[in-house]
Amino acid sequence: MNKFINLYPFMQQIFDNEKEANQAAEIGQGILKAKSVRLTDIAAEMKGSGEGDYKKIQRFLRTTDPREVLWRLFQEEAEFVIGDPTEIERPQAWKTPYVGTLNDGKTKGFWAMVLASPYRGRAIPCGLV
Repeated sequence: MNKFINLYPFMQQIFDNEKEANQAAEIGQGILKAKSVRLTDIAAEMKGSGEGDYKKIQRFLRTTDPREVLWRLFQEEAEFVIGDPTEIERPQAWKTPYVGTLNDGKTKGFWAMVLASPYRGRAIPCGLV
């Protein structure tokens, strides 16, 4: 995914505050470049210093709940909702209470259910269970 995707117009549609929309677009670009949702990976792919961007992401998450904003994309009138159960590996998380064993019977991790609304032939993620 090396091509440029301008996320700002999209973020303007779902965030009420322009500053939050700008920050969300910047973080979203970092997620796409990193191909990961780990904060350290995202911060490393953002424009500034890794440490400063990591703190920027933490401040954003402290003041904004992206899950609440994503639920705005849910369309009640849609004929169906797409659910994608995903295994997330956490091999080093031995003491974390929500981590169990994945389908292979060996790897530590947990399941996440991503919900998406169909829109013009695409699946728009709107929730995480």
